[in-house]
Amino acid sequence: TEPGLPPRAKVALAVLMAIGLCWAAFGGWAVTRRTPMFAQDRVVAGWLGLGAWLLFTVGALVITTLRHKLEPSLIVVVLALGVLAIANLRTARRTRAALLRRKEHLSQLP
Repeated sequence: TEPGLPPRAKVALAVLMAIGLCWAAFGGWAVTRRTPMFAQDRVVAGWLGLGAWLLFTVGALVITTLRHKLEPSLIVVVLALGVLAIANLRTARRTRAALLRRKEHLSQLP
């Protein structure tokens, strides 16, 4: 809608749109499932979050490299978001594994 935007703004908006479309596809997939997921949706969301963080990190590094100026606050934000993304994925995988172990245990009961 803005023909005068700089190329880096257009790229940033395109990346944000791609991330949003991935989340929309994930939401559609999660809603249309008719079987128990055993926290598989949380694992997929964790991977999507980690991928979005990686895209953000690469974009931030490219922009700071082009400007030849590294902001300390950017490093703090990137690291904090990375820690949260990894912790979320790890928790989701542990929860799924526990649910699958529980399912296996219950299926072996008489």
